[in-house]
Amino acid sequence: MMQKGNINIVRWLRIGLIWLSCLSITLSYAKWSQSIQMGGDSVLWFNPHSSERTRLLFDYYHHGLPNTKVGNHLITGSWVDNDGRYGWDDFVHTNTFDHAYTILEEEFTIGANRQPYKENLLQTTDGVVIIAADNPKLIPRSKLISDEEITALRNFVNRGGSLMLMLNGGGAGRFSESFESKQVRKLVNGFGLDWNDDDTHYSDNVLPKGHPYFYDVPTFHYGAGCTLKILPEASRPEVLLNVYADEGYPDRSVNGPGIVMTRPGRGKFILVGDAGSWTGNLSRPWAENERVLKQLFRYMKPDQGVQAATYELGKPLIYDVTVAGMQAIPLANTLSGVSRPLYKSFSPRPITDMPFIESTASITLIPRAETDLKSIRAEGIVSDFQWFDRPTTSSEEQTFSLMISKQGKVSDLEASGEHARWLAPDLPALIALLPVDGIRPGDSWESIENLRIPNLRGTDLPTVKLTNIDIHYVKNDVCGDKDCRLLQSSGEMWLDDLGIKVTDLLPEEEVKRVGGSNYRYFNKRGGKLLFKREQWVDMQSGMVVKARLQTRVIAWIQDTRKPVATNNADKDNEMIVSLANITTFSLNEAHR
Repeated sequence: MMQKGNINIVRWLRIGLIWLSCLSITLSYAKWSQSIQMGGDSVLWFNPHSSERTRLLFDYYHHGLPNTKVGNHLITGSWVDNDGRYGWDDFVHTNTFDHAYTILEEEFTIGANRQPYKENLLQTTDGVVIIAADNPKLIPRSKLISDEEITALRNFVNRGGSLMLMLNGGGAGRFSESFESKQVRKLVNGFGLDWNDDDTHYSDNVLPKGHPYFYDVPTFHYGAGCTLKILPEASRPEVLLNVYADEGYPDRSVNGPGIVMTRPGRGKFILVGDAGSWTGNLSRPWAENERVLKQLFRYMKPDQGVQAATYELGKPLIYDVTVAGMQAIPLANTLSGVSRPLYKSFSPRPITDMPFIESTASITLIPRAETDLKSIRAEGIVSDFQWFDRPTTSSEEQTFSLMISKQGKVSDLEASGEHARWLAPDLPALIALLPVDGIRPGDSWESIENLRIPNLRGTDLPTVKLTNIDIHYVKNDVCGDKDCRLLQSSGEMWLDDLGIKVTDLLPEEEVKRVGGSNYRYFNKRGGKLLFKREQWVDMQSGMVVKARLQTRVIAWIQDTRKPVATNNADKDNEMIVSLANITTFSLNEAHR
């Protein structure tokens, strides 16, 4: 048995070890923190490190951190020249890069690199971003990109890494914004690119629909950058974005590539002619620089061989379509009496009557022509449309047309004929948006898409709302006999947030009633919309094998002719309206 004195010795030894461990951690943290502040050899992580996300190192070895002291408590980038601009953890300067980091942090693991680029460092990351390397003529303490680093970075890209380098506009009067050019040019030229000594100034650039590399972007603000050159030795160059000086600057005519990607070896090199587009310019409310930022950085993901569909002109794709809808409206609700001549009734109990409807059709999608933007113009025909098993006839042609971008983004959808227009809100699900080759299960990307809003007479043409949704690459799955990628979107939103009015749900005769409608939302929020969209995409062809769209509206609609009930159970029975719709597309077996 251990004596009391020995127990006390052991206890004090344990306390001492704990104290030494805490001291060691404190000293290590202090040394690490000081090394960051003093420019030591280290990496500072902006967000928690995750092996599941693409890892990016932003360069703060060849570009200085904020170092201008203001008063007693502020350290920020210079307001006179480029010293410490495009900074890290600088929430004061309008040219901070923290705008970009906070936008990108959910998709990438982001680090600030404070050491030269060597093989051992580059083996720990997927991508490197060099921001306007400091000019020693402007900032004497600048560290040049060495020849050894250039070799290491070239090897890094050749074996599958991604390197992005950002510049600034040139020309007379731009010295305070200048960047080191000799070593940077040596690095850039090694990837088959160069830049022009010009300046677009602060220009708003309009991006057309069907753009092959960026989508849902009406206007992009190019923050006073230069244009780029593609040299003959460039490996598989792609101009991701052309830029120009807009009409607000009649003193200059600058037009040319602003973002270019080459593919040496197994990796990617991206040259961007402007760094300022990703600072305070992300806050311009009339431009969509945030969307461009997200979509641009997805090209930094290592190539996984993912390709959007390639369509053979003139070759039809045929899809079988089924639509099912059901409504749950208590009999005490006067809206239960709305005429639904094509519906059948499902009665799970004597006091419950739930109208439901089914329809089927066939869709033929025919790619017709390729545009200058590498997008595809396609035409479609809706045939064999019927409610339940009753064929329908129409004197109108049931046709539609749409444009499919290189990435699979659908735009310019137009439909003619009652049945084609009724199905039109769901037709974009026939095409899969696969934005870059580097996506993998767990990734997500945003897209503005149509949402069908079910109405009380479900055979009426539905209201359609454009909504920003997140598309998730859930997993690799099997659909039929095809290995597929499962893409899924889901969410719920208040009806007033979507701009869905009570008139969007009511039949036409009620909306146009003489003296006005008898119905209104009981609460300004109205209720909620719940949606889910799934696409099974053939891993080989990029074609959608199956798509399913589900939408439900549940709302509280008050009949203004009746007093409001005093208890919630009666309020529900007299006001609640639940409208559900499910549309499914399946690629016909003969076309798989």
